[in-house]
Amino acid sequence: MVTALLTIVLLGILILVHEAGHFLVARRVGVLCHEFAIGFGPKIYSWEGGETTFSLRAIPLGGYVLMAGENASSLEGEVPAESEVGRRLGDQSVGARAAIMAAGPLTNIVLAAVLFFTIYAAVGVPFPSLTVAEVQPEYPAAAAGIQEGDRIVGLNGEPVEEWADVVRRVRENPGNPMTFALVRNGRELNVEVVPEIRSEDGEAIGFAGIGAELDTIRLSPGTALVQALSWTFMVIVLLGRTLMEIVVGTTGSDQLMGVVGMGVEVGRATQMGLASLLSLMGSISASIGFINLLPIPVLDGSRLVLLGVEAVSGKTLDPEKESLINLVGVALLILLALYVTVQDILRITG
Repeated sequence: MVTALLTIVLLGILILVHEAGHFLVARRVGVLCHEFAIGFGPKIYSWEGGETTFSLRAIPLGGYVLMAGENASSLEGEVPAESEVGRRLGDQSVGARAAIMAAGPLTNIVLAAVLFFTIYAAVGVPFPSLTVAEVQPEYPAAAAGIQEGDRIVGLNGEPVEEWADVVRRVRENPGNPMTFALVRNGRELNVEVVPEIRSEDGEAIGFAGIGAELDTIRLSPGTALVQALSWTFMVIVLLGRTLMEIVVGTTGSDQLMGVVGMGVEVGRATQMGLASLLSLMGSISASIGFINLLPIPVLDGSRLVLLGVEAVSGKTLDPEKESLINLVGVALLILLALYVTVQDILRITG
């Protein structure tokens, strides 16, 4: 129950940020916004804020900002209410409307970068130190007498700077004796370890049977910003690649995750700590932003494409045709959501 509530709250925050992007830019360019809703279906709670009704609705799987003139089937010849004169969505320039449509997805992407920055700069990320936290019994390290709490300072007479050096050099020496220089209780000692020979992709590698203690590392603001932007970009690239592979058939659609799968991941991330939960939230936010920029009917990307066509041709798409396109898009998205939910359940139940 707690995980389900946390998932709803997390999803609600991401929806709130997305719709706030649309709302704030719409207000900035002078569009009248009748309603700012989180969720769909019947209202649970609402309040008035100036000219806008803010509402929470029963189905927390999306949201919307209802702008003046947005839902009319045809605006030609219709006399707007006094409060709407010059303030309908269609009254704005193509550039202003494009800014409104792009603001939601871009705000999600910015939120992802902010969350990743918070992890790197404030919460910290786990980083393996040179201190041994685990010694697996009946493996070479245990046989050589390495103990938990030992700090590895050298291998075969050469210093080591980080745990990755230890892993790499052990892998490169299957069956070859290695001298580990250790510090134990302030005292230096050397032990000889013969890494076990294992096979990986047909290649012999060494295995000692030790694990590192994790330290929490916080990066400087500048480095954290670079890492946050890089990771946000990487999440989008990986999602784009996965979607492309699904389209061309090189991977299965079971790679997609729905709300049920999201709930499972939220539960796992919660157990692993704040950094994992914020990382998951950032990844989902970046994914929402990217998907909404795709040219799929009813999503923001589709409306941006139509605005691009309008900018080139100078002609606005017939509102009835646009409504039909959006109706088809909604139907397809509902079917996709049902399919992904079934896949989530099958994956969870095995």
